[in-house]
Amino acid sequence: MPSVGVDAPVQPVLLGPDQQLDVPESPAVVGWWSAGAAPGSRAGTVVLAGHVDTRSAGPGAFFEVADLNPGEIVEVISASRTTRYRVEALRSYPKDFLPMDVFERTGRPRLVLITCGGRFDDGIRQYEDNVVAYAVPA
Repeated sequence: MPSVGVDAPVQPVLLGPDQQLDVPESPAVVGWWSAGAAPGSRAGTVVLAGHVDTRSAGPGAFFEVADLNPGEIVEVISASRTTRYRVEALRSYPKDFLPMDVFERTGRPRLVLITCGGRFDDGIRQYEDNVVAYAVPA
């Protein structure tokens, strides 16, 4: 994401038994929901998720996602192509209420970026919200 200086490797991830998206342990790596669409697909949602930060490593790969603005371009680079998306919206949802349509496998092509945000709860050591950026092919 050139507009916010993100350049991170991506690894495949799946939903865990609790229906939560597994995110790579390393805050420098972004997870791609491999059961969904691949970048450049003609239909469905490409879901990428990453840490906003960690106590031990500081800012994560998605530290700046909450600063994206509509109209900004996000590039996803794979071994075979570069796919460009234009950010349409940025939303925040309580962790327990992430809309399941984020994981839509059909419909118009789009990219969804998910990270943590909102208030940090020191008691349970996690953020209260998810920040979600929605983007469409540019």
